[in-house]
Amino acid sequence: MADKRTFEVEGKKYAVRVPQVQEIKEANEMRAKTFNDALSRGDLLRDQLEGELRKRKLWNDDRENQYQTLRRQVLDGEYKLQKGGVRLSQARGIALDMSEERDEMVSLLSSRTDLDSNTCEGKADAARFNFLFSCCLVYDDTEEPYFPNKLDDYLLKQDDPVAIAGATEFYYLISNSDSVDNRLPENKFLKKFKFVDEKLRLIDKDGRLINKDGNHIDEDNNFIKWNPDGTCTKVDTVGRAVNESGDFDVEHSAFLDDDGSPIDEALYDTADEEEADAEDEVAAEVVEEEAKPKSKRRKKKTTAANAKEENSSD
Repeated sequence: MADKRTFEVEGKKYAVRVPQVQEIKEANEMRAKTFNDALSRGDLLRDQLEGELRKRKLWNDDRENQYQTLRRQVLDGEYKLQKGGVRLSQARGIALDMSEERDEMVSLLSSRTDLDSNTCEGKADAARFNFLFSCCLVYDDTEEPYFPNKLDDYLLKQDDPVAIAGATEFYYLISNSDSVDNRLPENKFLKKFKFVDEKLRLIDKDGRLINKDGNHIDEDNNFIKWNPDGTCTKVDTVGRAVNESGDFDVEHSAFLDDDGSPIDEALYDTADEEEADAEDEVAAEVVEEEAKPKSKRRKKKTTAANAKEENSSD
C-alpha cells in the first residue's frame, strides 16, 4: 500500500497519509464507544435493516424484483463485452446501457444506504473514518496537518472543498484501491476504445465532449457547435445559436401587418415603457408608505379612535 495520495484543489497540493498505529488505536476506541452509545439508545442494528425498510415501506417485493432484474441485465452486459464478436458501435451501446442500469440500482438502494448510515454499525464506522481522516489530511509540501485540532476542526469544515476531495482520496488509500468507477467492466471498455476521457466523460473521435446522443457539449453540459476555426458556439437542442444569456443569437426583423408591410414596433415599445413606469410609481408609493415610522402610523390610528370616542360621548 502507498504511503500517501496527493491531490490538488484550486492550484494547491494536498495529501492524505497512512494512519499511525496510535491513531488507529484511538479510532478503534472511538468506534467502539460510538457503537455502544448508539446501541444503548436503541438504534437499529444492520441485521434489522431489511425489516425496518419494509416496515417503513422503503423496500418491498416489487423493488427487490426491479433491483434483481437490473442486476441480471448488468451481468448480461458484462458477458457480452467479455465475449466480444459484435460491432464496436453495438458494444458501446451495451456499455452505456450498463452504466445507466447501475445508476438505477444505486438510486433504488439510496433509501437502504441512508438508513444504514443510521445503524449502530454505520455510525461507528463513520466515527472511525472521520477521526482517521481528520488526522491524515495534510499539506503536501510541509506535511503539516490541515486540521490542527483533528476531528473538532473537521466536523466544522466538512463542506470544505479540500475536505470533500481529501475524504475520497483517503478512502482509496486505506482500502488500497482506486476509483470504483475505473474498475467497472463497462468503463474499462469505454476507456480502452477511447469512447471516454480520463474523467469517464463521453468524447468523440477528436476528443471533444459529447452526450450519449452524440451532441457536442461544453464543460457545463451546454450544447455547442464547433466552428471550422476551432472555436465553438453555444446552441440549443436543435443547433440554433444562443448567447451567454441563453437568448437566441439572431438578428431581429420587424413583424408584418396583414398587408405584408413592416410594423413600427417603436410605438409598442413606448406603450410598454409607459405601463412599466406606472407600475414603478405604484411600487415606489408602496415602499414609501412601508418606510414611514411606525410611531406616526400609530398616531393616526389613535387620533381616529379618539375622534370616535368624542363623537360617541356627544
